[in-house]
Amino acid sequence: MSEIAPAAPRASAATALPRPTWQAIKHVIRTVHLWLGIALCVPMILIGLSGSALLVQREILWLSAPPVGAAGAAHPWSEVVAAAEATMPSVKANWLELPRDASRPAAVQFIVANRPQRTVEVLVDPKSLKVLGSLEIVRRGPVMLVMTNIHEFLMMPTGIGLRSVGWTAVAMTVMGLGGLVLWWPGKGRWRSSMTVKRGARGLRLHLDLHHAVGFWGLLLFLLLAVSGIYLAFPQTVSGISRFTFTRGATDVPALPPGFPAIWPSDANAAIAVAQQAVPDAHPVAMKLPRSADDLMMVQMETNGLAPSIPPITVTFDARDRKVLIDDPRHYPSSDRFLNLLYALHFAVGTGPFWTFLVFLSGLLPLFLTVTGVTIWWKKRQARRRMTALRVT
Repeated sequence: MSEIAPAAPRASAATALPRPTWQAIKHVIRTVHLWLGIALCVPMILIGLSGSALLVQREILWLSAPPVGAAGAAHPWSEVVAAAEATMPSVKANWLELPRDASRPAAVQFIVANRPQRTVEVLVDPKSLKVLGSLEIVRRGPVMLVMTNIHEFLMMPTGIGLRSVGWTAVAMTVMGLGGLVLWWPGKGRWRSSMTVKRGARGLRLHLDLHHAVGFWGLLLFLLLAVSGIYLAFPQTVSGISRFTFTRGATDVPALPPGFPAIWPSDANAAIAVAQQAVPDAHPVAMKLPRSADDLMMVQMETNGLAPSIPPITVTFDARDRKVLIDDPRHYPSSDRFLNLLYALHFAVGTGPFWTFLVFLSGLLPLFLTVTGVTIWWKKRQARRRMTALRVT
């Protein structure tokens, strides 16, 4: 009888599919990081620079208002409105913008029913009631409209452009997280990984700049990218937020019965009542009634440093004699999180330091692209030289 040869042992799953090493994983992350940066560098740079330009334009508009020259106490807001209405005798004012500091005028807005309809703003010194000037509100000129189109739509049709910007923000988030993994230093190298080595030149200089700026700007970079995703895909991100956070009913403190004791009849009285209703906030603007039964609405901001989108709103319903308070601080946690993303992205109510940081964030894609592409190119040249040396 012939001898039967034993069957060959089957290869185990571990032998057939070896586990990827950490170096192999980092190589994949590095490749994705590199080619996403190269493929999307132009839209990322355009989105960043246009966002910074829009922020600068907003601050310039705010600073361009003529300063008030009079000293003393401010007149009642109803007299400020009356002084503005004296320059527009055929139109009732519909909005009052209170000065954000003592050196700025109040702004009274009028809707002029021409074709097309236009909004005229009259600037009044609240201390002297002197009219400092008037202008037709044009929020953005032709150049800034182009910047808006670039930032929001990359100069493409609205639907396609908004989705493209949103997916670019997703790619930026992936690149930021991937960059953190690639940057993560070994033991004893933390300090050197956060700074630029003195005397560094060539490839070493660009590596240090890319790593240091990427590290110190990472949180800002990710925050602006994630908030950009929300602005591009609000329904999707809202759904994720509501799933993540506990969602409760809006809790607004009840007003005392019969509040207010005297129904406000003018801007000054309405603002005073609003401050009684929400004592830990200050008024910043007011919708003025254009008829006896029209709504009055006072917009307020939290005292101290806090985001102001959306504002706290106190509405006076003249028909039902009701005071309604809409306070975003009492919204469900998911909505407060989304409002915070919005406020941080546009630097509204977050102070001048954060505004400056958001401006700098628009320069990050350009800086990281230049240093990143330079690193890639210099490494590629070095590999070519090594290959040429081996051949010779």
